[in-house]
Amino acid sequence: MTRYLLIGLIGFLLVGCNPNEVYNEHFETGEGLQWKKEDSKNFSVDIKEAGEYNVYVTFRYATGYAKDIAPVQLVHLPPNGEENVAPYDLKIRDDKGDYLGEPGYDIWDSKHLVQEATQLAAGTHNFTLATNNGDKHLFPVMDVGLIVEKVA
Repeated sequence: MTRYLLIGLIGFLLVGCNPNEVYNEHFETGEGLQWKKEDSKNFSVDIKEAGEYNVYVTFRYATGYAKDIAPVQLVHLPPNGEENVAPYDLKIRDDKGDYLGEPGYDIWDSKHLVQEATQLAAGTHNFTLATNNGDKHLFPVMDVGLIVEKVA
């Protein structure tokens, strides 16, 4: 009986894994759930095989986030050194004003595709994620992250 339970648990864990995911990292934001412009987050992604990859930004926020979007800036420094700076407006509310993402009581986890099927060379890619809200901070934000997955 115990053996079947263990096999079932291992099977469940394997189903939840994404075999194409090569990077998944999250960082907490600043004190008081405030994400300030000077609190940029750095991600170092080692790409083993050149190819097409999807890049996602994750955004965990609480009920009470007042805007429909979360303005961010993603700086990508690939191995060749040609820096790419891109602003993104992460959609937080739908057209009816309802929050988007996976709810957990009053906390929401959202995942935003920011670069679809983008070519990444083998080597280390550095990404820097920052709020792009002028001098104002974003509130209430718990953490932000980056996910990179190989296109199948």
